[in-house]
Order: sequence, then structure tokens, then C-alpha cells
Amino acid sequence: MHPQEISPAGIALVKQFEGLHKLKEDNWVHAYKCSAGVITCGYGATKGVGSDAKWTREYCEERLIEDLKEHAEAITKYVTVSLTQGQYDALVSFIFNLGKGAFKSSTLLKKLNKGLYDEVPEQLMRWNKARVSGKLIPLKGLTRRRAAEAALFSADAALPSDTDGPVMAQKPDVQAPKSLAKSKTMAGAGIAGAATAMNEVAGQIQGLVSYAPMLKTVFLLCAIGGIALAAYARFKDSKEGIR
Repeated sequence: MHPQEISPAGIALVKQFEGLHKLKEDNWVHAYKCSAGVITCGYGATKGVGSDAKWTREYCEERLIEDLKEHAEAITKYVTVSLTQGQYDALVSFIFNLGKGAFKSSTLLKKLNKGLYDEVPEQLMRWNKARVSGKLIPLKGLTRRRAAEAALFSADAALPSDTDGPVMAQKPDVQAPKSLAKSKTMAGAGIAGAATAMNEVAGQIQGLVSYAPMLKTVFLLCAIGGIALAAYARFKDSKEGIR
């Protein structure tokens, strides 16, 4: 139904994002606290790791393979649909970082078991946060890792050039919000501004033109109308996502 072990490409992805930290001058890899405050050693190992742990580089490699196999058991146990090697590798990396319990209860697993493969990458990207000093915040490293896992999950999906592959949509349409310059907000503000300016001019020529008071009244009404238009348009624009 799916692969039985993670591939070298999957192992390389995990090693890339976990990193081999705290390799000191004594040539031993020492335990440390990750950004989420968890005691870690080697390539992201946390189970049974004490703050005074120190391992050889060779043992770090061996421990990583053991840990990946252990976390991959969650796929055998909980995933009921077929997986490609890339999908399997991405999930092993994800579970290794996330934990088997969280994977079991995730929306990602529910969607995957319904055969909604195309929705899995988006679900992966949701898991980019960790608690730092008690606050749940997005971390750049997690965001990059989730993006790499999502790409690996999709890497060997069927392409349009494959037999019975998907049909590629032509001329994709992205409905972007119109700019503020194209909205009625700017028009209303322009009317209000111009009317206010003309009202000032009418006041200055009041002694020269007999109908200047009438002009002032007209321009004042235009200014009020322009302000009202701008206010209404801005309210409408905000509902449509115009910025």
C-alpha cells in the first residue's frame, strides 16, 4: 500500500532541517534546548535525552535512522490510503517533527484518508508554529520545513504529461482586489477637495461677482456630497478587500 522505509532523499531532508548542533571541540555532539525549549541532541532526537547527553557523530546517524523508523510506524498504523515514496518521506519527516499523537488527531490525516491528496500540502503548511516563552508563534525554520515537506509530498504526483494525468488549466484567473485609485473613495475625496477649494475662491471674488454667494452654496453642497461619497465608498471598499 505504501513504502516500508524512508528514502535517502527523505533522510537528507530531515538532516537538513534538524541540523547537527553543538558539535564541540571535543568532537562530541552535546545536548541543547531547541527554540521551543525542548532538550534535544543529535539530529532532533528528544526521547530519553537528558541535558548532559553527549553523542558521537556516528551514534547521531544511527539514532536518527532508529527514530525515523519508530515515527514511520504511525503511517502504517493510521494511514489507510496508498502513498508514493515522496508522500511517505514527507509524512515521516512531518511526524518526526510533530509527534505521533498530534498526527493521529490532525485534520491532515483525516483529509488524507479520504483520498484528498491535493489538500495535504496546505494542511502541512498550517503546522509552522511553536510555543516560545509561552506564546504560540510562527517560526521561519518551521515554515521552510513545511514548505519542503509539501513540495516533497507533491513531487511524484501525476503530471499532465503522464498517462491519464490531470489536464492543465490554461489562463489561470486570480481575482485581485482593485487598487484604491480605481475605487469611488478617491473620486469622492477629489470632489470634496475641489469643491472646498472652489468655495474659497468664491469667497475671494464675492465683491466682484454678484452671484458669488450662490456659488459658495453650490460648492459647499458639493463638498458635503463628496465627503459623503468618499465615506460610503471607503466603507464599501473595505468590505470588498480594497486597500
